[in-house]
Amino acid sequence: MWVMMEDRPQLLARLARCRPEHLVPGMFLGAALESAEARGTEVAELARKQISDGGRLVENYRYPVAWMLGMLDVIGQAAVARGGDYGEALFQTGREAGLSYVRTSVGRMRALVASASGLHRTLEGIPSAAALAVNFGEVSYRRLSPNSGELVFKQDLIGMSWNTGMVVASTSAALSLGRNELEFEAIPTDADASSFLLRISW
Repeated sequence: MWVMMEDRPQLLARLARCRPEHLVPGMFLGAALESAEARGTEVAELARKQISDGGRLVENYRYPVAWMLGMLDVIGQAAVARGGDYGEALFQTGREAGLSYVRTSVGRMRALVASASGLHRTLEGIPSAAALAVNFGEVSYRRLSPNSGELVFKQDLIGMSWNTGMVVASTSAALSLGRNELEFEAIPTDADASSFLLRISW
């Protein structure tokens, strides 16, 4: 595993580009909030303040991605304050979201399909799943070898660290793989880590 983790200025640069019409599913925000809650009451309260109406999140509703980036920033700053790494905290939050996803009805259905189709077919399904989940950015997939492939993310406002954790965890869980059975490398291709390559081998 090798990941060039992002830092706070990169997230803040993406946040500055967010528009009200850039939306993510409530499941993403709910998973981020759960991650914040696991890091303590103070972190959870700060994360909850990123939800502007203060209401209850609904899994299938759509919310501004800016709210999610605000939550991720709170989590990343809390990690740094405790001697951790900002980007690693975002990666772990994405990983927790990936594990939550495979427990949803849609995630369980995709896991059934994945278990019958193998890794390449599973990874080939990520671009369409991403297009259904968010209304910004582009994702494509290409096979590199019988046992490796590459996801290409372009202008994804959520960014590299969270997406890498999400993809690796959800794919591993869907196929009942061990935590270290997938090897991966994430490489940013622009300044704010909204565009990047995610190479996966097994």
